[in-house]
This record gives sequence, C-alpha cells and structure tokens, in this order.
Amino acid sequence: MNIIFLTSAMSDADFVEYSTKADIKPNPSNQNFYNKLIKCLSLTNRVYAVSLRPFCKGMFQENELGEKRGIEGTVSYYYPKVSTSKSYKMTKLPKDIAETIKNIIHEEQLDSFVILVDTLRFGLIKAAKTIRKTYRCKIIGVVTDNPQNLSNVKKSYVKSVIKSSSELDGYICLTQRLNKIFNKTNKPNYILEGIVEDIEKEKKLPIGDYIFFGGALYERYGVKTLIEAFHKIDNKVNLVIAGSGELKKYIYEMTTKDKRILYLSQVEKKMIYSLEQNALLNINPRPYSLTLDNESVPSKLIEYIASGAPTMSTNHSTLRSLFPEDVIWITNFDVNGIASALKEYLDKPDHDEDIKKAASARVRVYDLYGFNTQSNSLSTFIESIRVDAIN
Repeated sequence: MNIIFLTSAMSDADFVEYSTKADIKPNPSNQNFYNKLIKCLSLTNRVYAVSLRPFCKGMFQENELGEKRGIEGTVSYYYPKVSTSKSYKMTKLPKDIAETIKNIIHEEQLDSFVILVDTLRFGLIKAAKTIRKTYRCKIIGVVTDNPQNLSNVKKSYVKSVIKSSSELDGYICLTQRLNKIFNKTNKPNYILEGIVEDIEKEKKLPIGDYIFFGGALYERYGVKTLIEAFHKIDNKVNLVIAGSGELKKYIYEMTTKDKRILYLSQVEKKMIYSLEQNALLNINPRPYSLTLDNESVPSKLIEYIASGAPTMSTNHSTLRSLFPEDVIWITNFDVNGIASALKEYLDKPDHDEDIKKAASARVRVYDLYGFNTQSNSLSTFIESIRVDAIN
C-alpha cells in the first residue's frame, strides 16, 4: 500500500542537522511521535513523507528555505519550500505542497494511495483536499492534540483547524475525546495512545546516579516545580535535564545554586535514549488536569516506560489503568508533594522491586505500542479505507 504522509516531521538525520543550525529549536515531541509513526508504517507499506518543516522568524537568518529531499530507510522525505511570509503561508504554500504531492504521484507512478495528514497543520489539510478532488483518494487525519490547548493561538484559528479537519475519511487519534472533537460525522477511527520503536541498550554516560527529565521546558509542564522540589531534598543523586524552552535561563541559574542539577540543553535522540535507559528514575511532573487527561497522552511517559528504567509520574487515567503497579504514581504534584515522593524513593535501601516492575512494564508497553503490533493493526485500518476509495 502506498501512503503519502503530510507532516512536519523530518528524518532523524535531517532533524538533528536542522535543530543544530536553528537559533529557535523545533519541538522534538511532535518530531518524535510522527517520525516513529512513519517508521512503523514503513515496515509493511511504501511511505512518502511530505514535511512542512517548522519555520518561524528568528529560527534562521534566512526568511525562506528552498525545497529539498532526503531518505531514511525505505521512507522518502520531501521538503517543500517554507517561508516566514504570512501571505505565502495562506495562499501559495498549500499549492506548493499539492504540487509536491503531484510530482510524487507522477514520478512513482502511483495508481492508488492514501493520504495521512497532521490535522493541526492548516496548509497540509488544504493541500490534501486539493489532491483528493483530483485523484479521488482518501484522507485520514492524525489527531495528536486539541488546537485549543496550543499556546498563543486565536479562537478563529482553532475553529478553522477543526472545521477543515472535520470532513476527512477517517481518523487516527490519541484519545476518544479527540476523536469526538474532530470526527463529527462518525467516520472510521483508530485510537493510538502511543508508539514505541525498538531501541538497543545504550551505554551509560559517566554522570553517576541521576534522576532524568527530558522534554519541553515550560512551567505549565511542571518542570519548575520539579526543580524546586529536587532542590529541597538532601541527596547526592543528580538531576539531569534535557530539552529547550522558556525555562532555559532559570535552569542555568539553578545549576549554579545546586551543583547536582545538570542541564544538557536539547540533545539528539540517541543520547536521550541512553539517559532514559540508565536513569535511577525517570520522572514526568506534568500537573494533572481533566482536559489534558481527556485530550492528550504524554508520549514522553510512554517513552520512559519503554526504557525499562523505573518511572515516576503524575496521574494519567489511561496509562494508570494499563500500568497500575509498574509506574510510581504521585497524586500531589506541588513542590512539597514531588519532593516527598522523590525523598521516599531515594531513601529506599535498594530498588530491586522497582527495577523488576520497570522491566515488566517495558514488556507490556511493547506488546501494546511496539512497531510490530501497531504496524499490522494500523495497516489493516488504513487499507480498509483505501479499498473503500477503489470501490
């Protein structure tokens, strides 16, 4: 089956190069999820990824990046031109993306194909619908978040995104709530809470015992609370932080006050996996909210569980129901609550039982979200929609 995937994700190598050169770092969370989904689908399908690279003023010296191509495994990556110009984004961009798709269809001589598209990218949705009119193909929306939860977006943008994405032929959603928001006409849907790729054991970095957090560095994700909580406890274990975001300056300041806090900035995926696998404890401090509980699944938490190292997290209903005993769940996510949970864990004479539970959780998470499991199930779902287009 041929899949044309419209996304903002890049190949791993291209993302590393892009992030290294960028003055404003792109969000690795979106990249990681979509890159893994693309790899997963490529196990049993031919995937052509058309990537609308994240690009804004100040990211590079240039205000425009030309088109290019790349390849990763069996996946071909196509990068259309991107510009900071608002008029270009609203008018020319969808046409250029549609033209890129037409070139793929012509060059690869595709008789039939399905389009998968990130529903949060208005330009990608518009391009996908242009192609559907011409080729009578099916479009499946991939829904990873409610646009209302994004930072600094207008209500008009939220409405336009949901409206443009509510007329597709099927949906792959992280949660049932997201499916209800986008899938207004009860089209076929597939709930995919997360996905994990097979990772080899990485060597431990020479940084002693440590607690690890990796991700977007924002106060609303509980990162500042975690640092303040860690600073309160008396222990020789380090706190290693990797990522980028608005708290970078604050974290740098805290590293001078507390030598146990090590900040590595945003690092490549292979190092992240090493840090997760060899941590004394991985921690997800994101405060619980009913809205986020219903509309998102913390992909970082799933990645922590897949590492095989002990994991501590604030509550998430779905994942807690799947891993009730294998994750250390904390319900009090203020400074004192996290400090108390960390102290209790670190004061244990040994962590043998926690390590056993973490190993059990790792097996379980791969059974649920591993490439082999999800590739077969997702392909069956997508194929059923593709066949409907032929009939």
